[in-house]
Amino acid sequence: MESAVHVEISVTGIDRCPAALLSTDFEVESITTDGRSTGTGDGRIGELTLRTTGSSQADERAERIAGDEEKSIYRFRNEDGDCPCGTLSDHGCPAREIRADAGTLTLSFLAPGLPTVRSVVEDVRSCARNVRVRRLTQALPDGDDTFVPINRAAFTDRQYEVLRAAHEMGYFDHPKRTTAADVADSLDISVATFSEHLAVAQEKLLDQLLTAS
Repeated sequence: MESAVHVEISVTGIDRCPAALLSTDFEVESITTDGRSTGTGDGRIGELTLRTTGSSQADERAERIAGDEEKSIYRFRNEDGDCPCGTLSDHGCPAREIRADAGTLTLSFLAPGLPTVRSVVEDVRSCARNVRVRRLTQALPDGDDTFVPINRAAFTDRQYEVLRAAHEMGYFDHPKRTTAADVADSLDISVATFSEHLAVAQEKLLDQLLTAS
């Protein structure tokens, strides 16, 4: 997949995702989803590992299948169209990582091109109130990443500068290699200004993904 696009999006405002909902009360250590239908036409299955004290039932759609005093493994069901976790397999996109923390779901995946990325984002938006692009780079054969070609004219010089600096300094990495304050300081702007420009730049990225032919 030499032309693959590496994408990371954060999703909030999800009402029916077991992993995201559980992450508001428990520390979610890992999430896996195989994309297979449950066989009853009502969704797909996945598993997540929680740091918990052995609660027998953390959520009505999550069944505890194993665990000890510190961790529990739950099997959960993603209802079709209600949860972003099964979206990637629907579009044939290999997941690099799926995380959930304090109600925010982060999806990191590879897509064969921008049309597929647009389709994924559109599907995720149908079951969540907020989607933000945290990473959008071209995956190169040598393992490095480079920016995906975009319409530079859509951004002001400052917006593009903020976006590039955040990327180059590792603000979008997990775990982060820098902070908003550090990036803002490198650009000689306030944190509030950095956050404002970054939010607008990310929204423009989404607009290009969702409207480009």
